Amino acid sequence: MKSIDHLLNRHYDPENYHCVHYVIEAAKDIFGQDYSESFIGLTGSLHETLKTSRNTAVKNRRIDHPIDGSIVLMTNHNQSSHVGLFYCGRVLHLTELGVHYLNIQVLKKFYKRIRYYEPITHIHKSN
Repeated sequence: MKSIDHLLNRHYDPENYHCVHYVIEAAKDIFGQDYSESFIGLTGSLHETLKTSRNTAVKNRRIDHPIDGSIVLMTNHNQSSHVGLFYCGRVLHLTELGVHYLNIQVLKKFYKRIRYYEPITHIHKSN
């Protein structure tokens, strides 16, 4: 397991650095992969661009169970969406409260819907 300690001190900023930015940075650091293409149009300010739905991961392949490197799309009870990165049995994600590294069972207490996607970088490798 590669250390993620240096990724735990990031700070949320809805205009400049939110959950999508964090997943892109973490994937580059941990897996050496650029997930930017998986989030076309979703890297601007949350106020302007982040209306996640199935369009968030439109180019990514939905999978039934997470694997290392999976994009985890979460929807909470007020219908807003959030994204994280699956790594070593947990989801690494950034919220207004900071970085969290939680297992799926804990996340299910906070999010009513959780979906997993294989990022476009993995799909290109397997084709």
